[in-house]
Amino acid sequence: MPEGGNTIPMDLYERLESHRLWLATDGAMGMRLDLSGRDLVGRSFWRIDLRSALLDLSDLAGANLDHADLRGASLRGTKLVGASLWEARIANADLSGADLQDAKLDHADLRGAGLEGANMEGVSLRNALLGTVDCTSDEPCRLTSRRAPHEG
Repeated sequence: MPEGGNTIPMDLYERLESHRLWLATDGAMGMRLDLSGRDLVGRSFWRIDLRSALLDLSDLAGANLDHADLRGASLRGTKLVGASLWEARIANADLSGADLQDAKLDHADLRGAGLEGANMEGVSLRNALLGTVDCTSDEPCRLTSRRAPHEG
């Protein structure tokens, strides 16, 4: 996808394609995506396969991650303030220390996700699948139900 508007820049597109190949070949070809520490503010990753990607300390504030597959991804300390993760697959991802303030995680699958020390202030979790979310620290993350209730 060439650059223009809110499309993905060519260098990022090439990295995503290499990651897709890495996933498809169980690591035999391509490269695991590492966007750690990158400024990705407001970017659209709609329906992008980011399984097992490294996104630690990235700034994804206001990003569109609707329907993205983030299973097993590392998002430690990532800034996701105001990001949209509607129906995102986040199972077994590591979001330890992530800032999810005001993020939209409605209908997202968070089963097995690590949220220790994550800022969950103002997060929307309507009908999210929570399962055994790991919130073992004394920080504000307190998710205990299997499915977040629909907020009226």
